[in-house]
Amino acid sequence: MHKLLEDAGIVKQTSVASESQHDPERTLAMLSLTAYHDIMKVQALLPTVEEQHGSWCGFKAGEVIDDHDAALGYVLEHYPDLLPSFVDLPSAAQRSIRFTQCKMEYNMGWL
Repeated sequence: MHKLLEDAGIVKQTSVASESQHDPERTLAMLSLTAYHDIMKVQALLPTVEEQHGSWCGFKAGEVIDDHDAALGYVLEHYPDLLPSFVDLPSAAQRSIRFTQCKMEYNMGWL
């Protein structure tokens, strides 16, 4: 488990081999994502692709994005202010979270 946390950048080795410390920004990003990663499973929150965005991830303008991961990705990309716990993160953390919402079949349950 420790190696997984190191690979994710949440824990970093110190100069003393037996010690490590967590990265507060990376930890905050993971906790933030954990808090809202499934909110788009609530159908009333699913966004509709706006005309000015054209098509998005295979969804045409005017269509409801009915895939909860894609729906969250759309909101994070186009309306990040709707999620204050996301928009207040450093830009590097935002990029990492957006990456998890692309179509790579990422599942939080794998952690």
